[in-house]
Amino acid sequence: MDWVQVAGIIVAGGLGISGIFKFSSEKVIETALKKAIHREQLLAEADLIFRQQQLGELYGPLYATLKLNSQLYPLWIDGKLSEVNQDVIDLFRQQNDEMVHLLKTKAHLIEGAQFPPEFIEYMTSVTVWGMYCTRPDSPYIPDEIAQLEQVRWPKEFEDYVYETTENLKAELNRLRRKYRVK
Repeated sequence: MDWVQVAGIIVAGGLGISGIFKFSSEKVIETALKKAIHREQLLAEADLIFRQQQLGELYGPLYATLKLNSQLYPLWIDGKLSEVNQDVIDLFRQQNDEMVHLLKTKAHLIEGAQFPPEFIEYMTSVTVWGMYCTRPDSPYIPDEIAQLEQVRWPKEFEDYVYETTENLKAELNRLRRKYRVK
């Protein structure tokens, strides 16, 4: 064998090894990209599902109940529902109980890492309200109790629920558009 043949074998071997290396590198890169894309899809799907749960199981029901009560409460306070006063009180008590139950059992769906102080203020206020206003003989809160800071209706709770719900709804809509989900 002369040196040209040896050089040819070396060059051919080098090209073969180079081709194998290039093919292997492309496969490694392709596999890594597929894994990254798959991970991104899983995270996006998990985020989408979590936002849907937040709205469907916690914030949506709280929001809807507060919106309904924002119309009923003024009518009741103005005495326009006096003929069904006990029914209104029962309705508010039932709704408050349901909302407190949601806050206690769906805490894992609360936005952020902390239990919002507005939730604690709300639960305290409606618990005291329920103890006094559902008494058949005197359905009212005495003035000295009503004046306590912990008993007053926490408007901040409403504001927090409205703002958070609307932000979550916007985020869910953005995620649906981004990932083309209906």
